[in-house]
Amino acid sequence: MCIFYYKIIKMKYVIFDFNGTIVDDLDISLEAINLTINKYLDRGPLDKEEYYKCFTFPVKQYYENVGFDFDVLDWHEVGQYWMDYYVSNRRRCKVHEGIVDFLIKNHKLGNKNIVLSASMKEHLTQQLKELEVYQYFDEIIGLDNIYAHSKLENGLAFIKDKNKEDCILFGDSLHDAEVAKEMGIRCILIAKGHQNKERLLQSGCKVVDSISEVTL
Repeated sequence: MCIFYYKIIKMKYVIFDFNGTIVDDLDISLEAINLTINKYLDRGPLDKEEYYKCFTFPVKQYYENVGFDFDVLDWHEVGQYWMDYYVSNRRRCKVHEGIVDFLIKNHKLGNKNIVLSASMKEHLTQQLKELEVYQYFDEIIGLDNIYAHSKLENGLAFIKDKNKEDCILFGDSLHDAEVAKEMGIRCILIAKGHQNKERLLQSGCKVVDSISEVTL
């Protein structure tokens, strides 16, 4: 395995996306979208390769990439149907390998672990507790609804009184790279989430296969 060394010892704030970065929820998310497709659309299910191609932010655009027409369908109804399945099955999800060790080492260095997510904060907090990693985070930043438009506004609010050189963001999507760019901070993408390595490399950010490749 190629080891990617990235100095973050001087970082004060290490910011993590949640879905796909901390939690391995790709399979549950794929099940949820295929159940939703089966209910609302006249088309076959997605396989992982098509999922990787379609998935994007805002999530409404992802649904439209799949084939949902929200001039005909109610976006809020469809989104809630997906969410009901996800929430009822999320306990099947696990934390990605290497994440807990990374969080512990980061705290030992005196850095802060931050979650910045487009998930609803209430759901996010509960899932972090279920995954038994809530205690490793110093701040949890989520949205006030389930429709995952963007976390950029919250990211900009977080960064406004911080030295940008003190911050780095770990994510698993092109949206994470875009958010980091708008925030003016560095970004590393991990190719174990909701977009594959081929797509992530388009960002120009450093891309690794596992957070274990990043040495503190």
